[in-house]
Amino acid sequence: MTRFLVLLIAAYIIYYLVKNSLKGRTRESTPPSSKEKNEDIADAHLKEIAYVFYSTAKDQNTCDVCMALDGKHLLPNHKILHDIKPPHSDCKNPEGCRCTLVYVTRDEEGSKEIESLLKRRGGMCDRQTIEREIIG
Repeated sequence: MTRFLVLLIAAYIIYYLVKNSLKGRTRESTPPSSKEKNEDIADAHLKEIAYVFYSTAKDQNTCDVCMALDGKHLLPNHKILHDIKPPHSDCKNPEGCRCTLVYVTRDEEGSKEIESLLKRRGGMCDRQTIEREIIG
């Protein structure tokens, strides 16, 4: 019985090594993986997003970082979204980060004006700036 198990394990190891060596050789000719397809789909959806709105719970447990970002409008490719994406790990809230991002698509009313304002302002501005320059 022990010999059988040793033989079975050896056969599996050989199979695994051969399989991986063949996989490395045919990598250039293989079709895109599901992960690559998902990234392409994510990029397509990102192109439909005009801007992102950062929203917090605004209570006594909201940390300073979250409160500073509350109400900010950002372009979807802004650096802050890559650095601090809710729920972020640096949040000081004892219950954990409860912030959220609201994605606004290009087909929503007023989104094109806000997107162009954000592009002129470096990709981020607050609600008061948007109200002052677009609405007011």
